[in-house]
Amino acid sequence: MPSVTETSGTERNYLHQLTSLRGVACLIVLFGHAIQVFRYSQPRRPAPQAMMHDLVTYAFNAEAAVVLFFVLSGCVLSLSLRKYTHMTGRIIGSFYVKRIFRIYPLLWFSIILAIASMVIARGWAGDGVFVGWLSRNLQTPVSIRNTVASVTGLFTRYNGPMWSLRVELMYSVVFPLLFVLVRTPRLRVVTLVVLAAIALLPLPHEVGTVFALSFGLGALIPLLPATLPRRHGLYALLAVGVLLYDRYALAPFALPERIADMIETAAAFVVIRDLYASGRQYRFLLSKPVIAVGELSYGIYLLHLPVMLIVFSLAGHVLGTPAILSHPTPAQFGLGMVTAVLTTALAALTYTVLELPLHNMGRRLGRSILSPAAASPAPIASGQGADTHVSRV
Repeated sequence: MPSVTETSGTERNYLHQLTSLRGVACLIVLFGHAIQVFRYSQPRRPAPQAMMHDLVTYAFNAEAAVVLFFVLSGCVLSLSLRKYTHMTGRIIGSFYVKRIFRIYPLLWFSIILAIASMVIARGWAGDGVFVGWLSRNLQTPVSIRNTVASVTGLFTRYNGPMWSLRVELMYSVVFPLLFVLVRTPRLRVVTLVVLAAIALLPLPHEVGTVFALSFGLGALIPLLPATLPRRHGLYALLAVGVLLYDRYALAPFALPERIADMIETAAAFVVIRDLYASGRQYRFLLSKPVIAVGELSYGIYLLHLPVMLIVFSLAGHVLGTPAILSHPTPAQFGLGMVTAVLTTALAALTYTVLELPLHNMGRRLGRSILSPAAASPAPIASGQGADTHVSRV
């Protein structure tokens, strides 16, 4: 995402909070995977303990966190385009170039790490250890054809979290048009209704149509008036509860997954709208460590599952996989913590040597497309326009 280095103090506060929110969401995905993707033994628990266990585990709602990412992306992309009165070919070309340089470099690095993790997991982890979708992914042949498709972002079985990058790429292509439709007052309601209808289509989840409304509502957030109802902070707090526990509440009804996605889209809209427009400052989201995690969130999100697979496979090789799976609570906590530390360190490295330099290159190319006469082949010195942040708005 673009930098906030040239914004006012008030803008920096809410943009920092949006960055931190994405960091928190990516950690929820990480710990959610530590809980969900391995076939742990399920000991019998008394009813009160079982309920407490469910409340803790359901709080790591990885699916809701990804929906939150998509609403945030719509908001961020809208912020990047709202300064333009009309969408021209140069503006759209600049937008696409910056998105390519933002998304692809780390995605390519993650493919290398994912292939290594697949080889290690296949060799050291036995059958029946992983849940269905992950087991299917790990059995995918490593071939030139699959690798080329992965490099484009179309094939996602090497690294499970890549499916959301494919969705991100799909909506990045159509986002300039989507933004124009949402920005036009007379077309806004019709556009959102159409997006909701697309989201409710009975298509496979991985196709991504269910997230059409997520990007549309996200794009709407910076375009709405800054005034909020008096109790909007309470609504935002309730929306956080919905994001954490809607799937727990809906589990007995066996509803299609897209219903939960739609509910979470609405809840994410309320939360992000509150952070963006209310002016409220949440100390936790403005703390430097949480902001730092937000800055590294793209790397943490994309790299955590391969790192987790390597950690789990090595631990299983040393301690025995049955011993790990038979002690779910300490195994989940330990696996999550070790993965979080190692992934954050790796994300910090890739952020410095890969993400930030190439993101700045994309920004320079984007500016050259907008104004060819202003393009300069000389590198931009620190403090003279270079972006020192990738993931902030």
